[in-house]
Amino acid sequence: MVASELTDKEGSGFGERLAGGGGKGYLKAKKWRRMRSSIDWGKPSRVAGLIVLVSAFSLKEARERGVFLFMRSDVIGCWRKWSGVLVAAAGLALVLPGAHGAAGSLISKGPYLQAPASDTMLIMWESLADLPGKVRFGVEGQPDAEVGDVRPRMIKTATAGATNAVKVGAAPREFYIYEAALKDLKPGETYHYSVEFAGVRTATNHFKAFNPGAERVRFIAYGDSRSYPEAHARLTARFRQHAPDFILHTGDIVARGRDYTLWAREFFNPMANVINEAPFFPVIGNHEGDGTNYLAYFHPPGQRLWYSLDVGPAHVLGLDYRFTRSDSEQFRFAANDLMTSRAPWKIVMFHKPVFNIGGHVSDWGQTNYLPLFYRTKMDLVLAGHSHMYERFHPVAPRGERDWAITHITTGGGGAELYDSFDHPSLAVRESAHHYMVLEATRDALQARAIRDDGTLLDSFELKKTDGRMAADYLAQVYPEELLKLFYAATPSLASRVASPPGTNAPARLSLNLKPLAGWPAPARLEITLAPQSAPYYELEDPPLRATTPLTGQTNLAVWTTVRATGKRAITMNSDQELRPPLVLMAKVRCGEEETIAYGAPCRLAKTAATAADKP
Repeated sequence: MVASELTDKEGSGFGERLAGGGGKGYLKAKKWRRMRSSIDWGKPSRVAGLIVLVSAFSLKEARERGVFLFMRSDVIGCWRKWSGVLVAAAGLALVLPGAHGAAGSLISKGPYLQAPASDTMLIMWESLADLPGKVRFGVEGQPDAEVGDVRPRMIKTATAGATNAVKVGAAPREFYIYEAALKDLKPGETYHYSVEFAGVRTATNHFKAFNPGAERVRFIAYGDSRSYPEAHARLTARFRQHAPDFILHTGDIVARGRDYTLWAREFFNPMANVINEAPFFPVIGNHEGDGTNYLAYFHPPGQRLWYSLDVGPAHVLGLDYRFTRSDSEQFRFAANDLMTSRAPWKIVMFHKPVFNIGGHVSDWGQTNYLPLFYRTKMDLVLAGHSHMYERFHPVAPRGERDWAITHITTGGGGAELYDSFDHPSLAVRESAHHYMVLEATRDALQARAIRDDGTLLDSFELKKTDGRMAADYLAQVYPEELLKLFYAATPSLASRVASPPGTNAPARLSLNLKPLAGWPAPARLEITLAPQSAPYYELEDPPLRATTPLTGQTNLAVWTTVRATGKRAITMNSDQELRPPLVLMAKVRCGEEETIAYGAPCRLAKTAATAADKP
């Protein structure tokens, strides 16, 4: 079947007759039996008519007409003869309305770029049909090379239903992933390509083959693009103007990784006009679930959940946050990779941050990976998980005078935003949807964080001379020990209330002070409300002063009273957290060390209510 046959008058007329003049009835089995005898399954135009019928419906029209295709057993053989073409057409129109595949084709996602190297590039796409594909490619004006007879991998969907009908909003039982390897490329050369599938050729796209010897490389980094595709799309609409050589993603690509229906809406649609010309390198996040669909759609170097790549002066290591032990295969890979790399700039990305003040207050990899990063002279750590932007001052242990690491949380890719909090370790922080543009040469790494409206959130530059960090950079170092004190004190600031506070009905608020993990001495706390909470709540006689127990002692319960100011009504969310959030902060002093710490948002708790009733 060729593209011209999709508009064949006979085929279109058949489609109109099959539609039955509109209305809200179903194409039921009885009507199907009456019409199946008129179908010449050997004639492409007849089959094309059915494709035109189902692919012409918008989601609204599909719902109004109730177009369900009942695949009776006596015609399944005919359907199979066409290798899933009709199923795919129905899937594109009814299962995935608005799916951003190639126009007029049975490609439901893509094409997009994966697994680049200096002499290869992988072109991938998805279809609901099991048909051979073809890719034509070459330099401009000479698209004479071809990869033909591309056959797919079949992937079973985790969310498929048990019915044979193709229903609006449902997931198919399986989908097909195509991979075409373009070989014998020249490093740094620009190539043009198109995909031919089911008789339809996609628009021509282009890419630049990776060049390990490039003097300059530009790339985009961001994360947590899940849940709100409109917010994600506001960012991705700006990506192409930067002409990135590749794109990094720190995980949580979609809200539920096992849900097939989310991948088009939350990722492939917003990114359709980006990943067709820029290779995409993600790491897995907690919302990707077991990684089944993640590994179906992405082909990282080595086809593993951890990998590395070299482009010009940049070496990038991607890690799976789920492996933290030093005896894991991933850790051995990371240690060998970083120790053998001689790249001017070493960058690592994973989902959960090593240091993180707001949001989840993550502390990933501090025991094993952070010492490795110091030993192997890591320059930049990128993470997501907390939906905000945080750039830390260079961090290093006391006594380390020659090397420090910049840690960045870039989790503002579209998901709901979290509060960010001021802290002396932070150079810049903001709760905003954003992405980063980074550019590396041998002696400099420049970076910008850009909001979804195009305004500049942050910019910085790291410089080296003969591989050594600049003195003014090292002068900004924030001691790692103080960040460890922050993490040790934070659990003691998680508060509970016996009842929601009112303006005239104060509530009792409890804290459960704990010994500082890893610290031999107790800490003195001066506890107040965080600035974000102060407009809405008042503590009785602040600051509340308390001292944590010694290591080995039991926890210490501390009580105070809180009331609402009346500026906003106090409610609770589904997690029983007060809204607006009630967050406590404290000046923390332990010996000569001093920092600031924040607690988790205050919750209504039955244990607090029970204790409050006691005399």
